[in-house]
Amino acid sequence: MKTMKNRSIEIHDSVLQAISFHHREAVLDFSSVYIHESAGTPGVDPGSGWVQKALLRISDASLKRSFPEFPADLLHGQIMLSDSILVNTIPIPLRHEGIVELKLETWNNEVVLISGSRVKLELIGEPEYVEEFRRKPRLGY
Repeated sequence: MKTMKNRSIEIHDSVLQAISFHHREAVLDFSSVYIHESAGTPGVDPGSGWVQKALLRISDASLKRSFPEFPADLLHGQIMLSDSILVNTIPIPLRHEGIVELKLETWNNEVVLISGSRVKLELIGEPEYVEEFRRKPRLGY
């Protein structure tokens, strides 16, 4: 019997390549997202780390703040999905209708803030294995 793996993106260690807008939709192009995979809770329980390209699409988007330059190496962030706030993580899979607010911060203390009414995550290509992890990473931001 195959064990079901749970996955989530760790915003820290991900790279945002660009942000574009098409018909009120913001498209965030990540050249690399860091993915935790575990049989338990991703990023907390033992598991593995992977990298992959990804697109995050936010409908009815409003850009409130943005980085002056791309690509942007991300230090921290959070996503609000209706009444839930997820710190430094983006769930996989992700397809949500309702209030969305995404805040991303770089190592240079630059911030992007985008809100909208719907969000969808698309992983591109195949993930590449990076490492095994045994304990909860320290998130002292």
